[in-house]
Amino acid sequence: MRVKPLVVLCWLIAGYLLVIGLMVIFQNQLIFHPSTQITGTPERLGLPWSEHRVPTSDGLDLHGWLVGDPGKGPVVVYSHGNAGNISGRVEIAGEIARQGASVFMYDYRGYGKSEGKPDEQGIYTDGEAVVHYLRRNLGIAVERMIFYGKSLGGAVAARQSARFNGAGLVLDSAFLNGPEIAGDLYPLVPSFLVSIRFPVDEDLRNTNASRIMILHGTNDRIINIRHGRTLHDIASEKKPSSFVELPGGHNSSFVMSREIYAGAWANFLKSLDISEQ
Repeated sequence: MRVKPLVVLCWLIAGYLLVIGLMVIFQNQLIFHPSTQITGTPERLGLPWSEHRVPTSDGLDLHGWLVGDPGKGPVVVYSHGNAGNISGRVEIAGEIARQGASVFMYDYRGYGKSEGKPDEQGIYTDGEAVVHYLRRNLGIAVERMIFYGKSLGGAVAARQSARFNGAGLVLDSAFLNGPEIAGDLYPLVPSFLVSIRFPVDEDLRNTNASRIMILHGTNDRIINIRHGRTLHDIASEKKPSSFVELPGGHNSSFVMSREIYAGAWANFLKSLDISEQ
């Protein structure tokens, strides 16, 4: 029995619409991949560290670690990527701390030991809660804070820098905005159907940071380096900024470029005028 081309076309269109519909409905599940398994702590770094619980404005309890001595110099507020939890980023925090800053790393809602379920507005709320906690509970002035976001965390860090007068902003393997990266990863999905916005570029234009550093892997096949270069172009119009290329991919640039990464952070920290308050 011969199948009519029109019937085949209708089935293909129906299948396409079904897939697109499911992707739109389950956007959160496609973006957020939390893990509750803690694979290690900062104890192995041989640096001072402490554990913290951060309350959010909507009644949740977040988990975080402070690495290094917060009593002096800059404090890096580290917002991580979309998968895993802070236990997989301990070495990164340690490397930054060795360059002369303390690092507060925390898990968004639903990640690690933090309560709740992640969504776009929720992780913005989490980022704000951390800033308020550091200021009110630990006595760390916002002017000493450097907002650092890796990948998805770039959206949180950029939002923090637009709402608070922090000393610096560092975007590592970040994307321009939600529709742009969705178009790269899922080119058949119309951008107007992407409800999760993550406007990193817009928040960057409104940043209060005195200095900005953009890091990006040269072989990043998840978030193309063009995103990093364009973010640097935007940053350069607003504030003194630098762009550092890290040999490696999205998840391997730190391991492959550790010395470059450490040097970039050391130079960035030296460029900031942060009083010990």
